[in-house]
Amino acid sequence: MQPVKKVLIPIDGSSQSVSAVRYAGSVFKPEGSKIVLLHVDSEIPESFWDLEKSPEYRSKLAPVRAWATHQKKIINASVNKACKILYTAGFQPDAVSVKIEGRKAGIARDILNEADTGGYNAVVVGRTGNSNLKDIVLGSVANKLIGNLVNIPLVIVGGKPNPKKFLIAFDGSKGSMKCVSSAGSMLNNTDCEIMLCNVIRSIGTARQGLSEASFSDIVTDWTEMNRRKIEPAVEEAKRKLVSAGIASSRISAKILTEKSSRAGSILVEAKEGGFGTILVGRRGLSAVDEFFIGRVSRKILHMAKKMAVWVVN
Repeated sequence: MQPVKKVLIPIDGSSQSVSAVRYAGSVFKPEGSKIVLLHVDSEIPESFWDLEKSPEYRSKLAPVRAWATHQKKIINASVNKACKILYTAGFQPDAVSVKIEGRKAGIARDILNEADTGGYNAVVVGRTGNSNLKDIVLGSVANKLIGNLVNIPLVIVGGKPNPKKFLIAFDGSKGSMKCVSSAGSMLNNTDCEIMLCNVIRSIGTARQGLSEASFSDIVTDWTEMNRRKIEPAVEEAKRKLVSAGIASSRISAKILTEKSSRAGSILVEAKEGGFGTILVGRRGLSAVDEFFIGRVSRKILHMAKKMAVWVVN
């Protein structure tokens, strides 16, 4: 029997958090999966309402109380909608649970604490939420999770991506092999399609002093050397996916050559191929990657605004 997959989805009442639920309901099989919907309630402390005892503050607090009541209605409606989406997708009521908890250390920290202690296999979050403190590309909570959730895959959902086609950004590194393992364990026995995509960058050598033929030979040698290096790793990755339960007919591989940008090329390939999800490793082959996520992975994450991106550790 396959182990049960436990997935955490933070809910904040935003349309993107509902999209995250819809994505999870379409990607993960109801049989063998459990979904936990978590809302961290940033309710106003009870001590604040003590001010109502003072006549000078009573009238000023009425709008605040009305706002708090309205927010609770929004969350309840969002949670009910999320449950309905999952039930329609085939999840049984006992496979869906709701946790509404008061904020302790902060919304992102409380989500991280639940993720770290709850035995989850993945966290699925909307790309942006209801916070007014969003950065230019990602919501503030999603950004904090990217930086701190390092033990399990984080799935960031933007727009309404195709839930059946997955592209793994593959460079043969340990990080990309972990993407393969994650895809195998989370997507086995589903009808998804998976493509391993490797990008061989252009050699970038100036042509001064070289004839066109000589330069062409150098480029050819460079490309073939990198192709021979990556092909065995690609075949190993395919075997891992098949062993995990992915049908071989649903696995493909593509090596893109003479590209100036790895991240840009992967995004173009995903869009042109109709892939809704891109899997990236937290760190790639480079030894000078940023502190918590590699350069290529970060670029993909920031550019894939209407897709789902799995950040695998």
